[in-house]
Amino acid sequence: MLDLLHKIEREISGDPEEVSEAERLAALESRRSFLRMLQALALVVVLLLFFSSERLVRWVNGFEVGPVQDAIVSVSTDWHSLMADAGFTAAAETVRAELDELHGADWSELRRRIERERARTRDGVRLLRGAVPDAKS
Repeated sequence: MLDLLHKIEREISGDPEEVSEAERLAALESRRSFLRMLQALALVVVLLLFFSSERLVRWVNGFEVGPVQDAIVSVSTDWHSLMADAGFTAAAETVRAELDELHGADWSELRRRIERERARTRDGVRLLRGAVPDAKS
């Protein structure tokens, strides 16, 4: 409907190829949104390259055999080795180990873990409150 109104507006103004101010602003906002999305995507790719390089290796190992694919596999393996040496893979490995442990746990084990976390939280709150002097005294 809006397209039809814009078309009629252009025909009335005389030049059917003339772009209205609203269309120009809409195109500008679309470009800005696209650039913001591109920046977010680039950030995610960089984070995955640093913190999830083992998944990159697993992914490229599924490529078919060929000179380009072999080079990509070699580069990704070297990249993962560099990231592991620098210690960037430790966070992903820790999270993966915890999730694997939770995946293999039964419901009673999960309940015990939840209760332990609740107790730890209560103890932490008590310690924090104890560290603050009582204002009433």
